[in-house]
Amino acid sequence: MALQAAPGTGALVYLSLPPDGSSGLNCGGTPCSTGWYDIGGTSLSCPQWAGLVSIADQINGGGLGQINPALYKLSTDPAKYAADFNDVTLGNNTADPTVPGYPATTGWDPITGLGTPNAANLLPDLVSAAHTG
Repeated sequence: MALQAAPGTGALVYLSLPPDGSSGLNCGGTPCSTGWYDIGGTSLSCPQWAGLVSIADQINGGGLGQINPALYKLSTDPAKYAADFNDVTLGNNTADPTVPGYPATTGWDPITGLGTPNAANLLPDLVSAAHTG
């Protein structure tokens, strides 16, 4: 899934760590301390996706188990895919011009996966797809 990845436009998170920076975490090369931080990348997108799966589990009335087969099943149905995901087709993840990255392409690609989820459509469809073999 493609979720918020840019730390410069991420989410503001309050860290309640020891105020002396002795938590062992580093923020930009210096010890983190209590305060507000703008985060992105997997530090933000993983909890976002976990929240969506938790809501899907609630819709289901219990855990869905392995959801990858259901997600990829949805992606093979053009109408469901168009309703459940915004397919990211522009851009790439090249950060250093000497190291080739991956381009965003139609359908699944290594940098945006299936695209950004439309949670209102995706979650009920995911529950449904998880129950049909």
